[in-house]
Amino acid sequence: MSKLRVAIPLLAILPLLAACGSRITVQVTEDAAGAEPVNDLEVQFIPFDRDSLFAVIIAGAATPEPEIPADLEQASVDERELRDAWSAAESSWNNVRDSMRSITTELDNLDDRSREYRERFDLFNDLEDRERALDRQRQAAFDEFNEMQLATQQRVDSICIVIDSWEEAAFAGYGEVEDDLLTALGQEVMADTTDAAGVAWAPAAGGPWWVHARVNTAAGELYWNVMIEAALPDTLRLRPGNADLRQGVRQRC
Repeated sequence: MSKLRVAIPLLAILPLLAACGSRITVQVTEDAAGAEPVNDLEVQFIPFDRDSLFAVIIAGAATPEPEIPADLEQASVDERELRDAWSAAESSWNNVRDSMRSITTELDNLDDRSREYRERFDLFNDLEDRERALDRQRQAAFDEFNEMQLATQQRVDSICIVIDSWEEAAFAGYGEVEDDLLTALGQEVMADTTDAAGVAWAPAAGGPWWVHARVNTAAGELYWNVMIEAALPDTLRLRPGNADLRQGVRQRC
C-alpha cells in the first residue's frame, strides 16, 4: 500500500503536544490485585495511537482482511475450555498427591501402634483411592483436549498462513509511515523492560502517550494500549481490568 493512500487519514491520529513532562512509570501484573508482577516484558511508550494507525492501514488495504471461519473460532473456544478442564483435573490430582506425601512424612515420625498413626494411615488409604480416581479423570481430560487440538491444528496453521501473507502485503509500507509520523511529531518510540517488580519507565516529554504491552496468559493475550498524559503523579498500573483480553484463532498465529 502506498504512503499516499494513508497520508490524509493519518492527520486524524496526530495528538496535540502538551507541556513537557518528566517520566512515565508503569507496573505490569497478571492479576487485578497486583500480586503477580510480569518481569522481563517490553513496554513501549508511543507518541501516537498505533491501533488507530493500524485501522487506517487495514481500511486502505488492497484486499479485505481475512476472516476466521465461525466454526473454527468455536472450535478454538472449545479447545481452550477442554485445556482448562484438563489443567483443573491436573491441579486436583497434584494436590491429593501432595497431601499423600505429607501424610507419609508424618507416618514416618509416628509410633505405628498409636491411635494417631492408625487415623493418619486410614486417611492415606482414602486419599490413595481418590488419587487413582483423579488420575483417571485427568488422563481422560487430557485425551479429550489433545484430540480436539489435533483435529483443529491443521486448519489453524492454514488460516495463519493466509493471515500472515495478507499482513505482509497490507503493512509493507508501515515502517515508512511510522517514520514520517514520528518526524511530524518530533518524537520517538521509547521502550523499557520490566524489572522483577514488573516496573518499567521512560523519560517521556510532551504528550499524550500510548503505553503498549502484551502478555500471553492461560485465558488469552492481555493487550494494553493505554493513553495517558506525559506527567503522572503515580505509577500507571497495567492490570487485566484495563487490558483487552484477546482470544481465538488469530491470537494463535
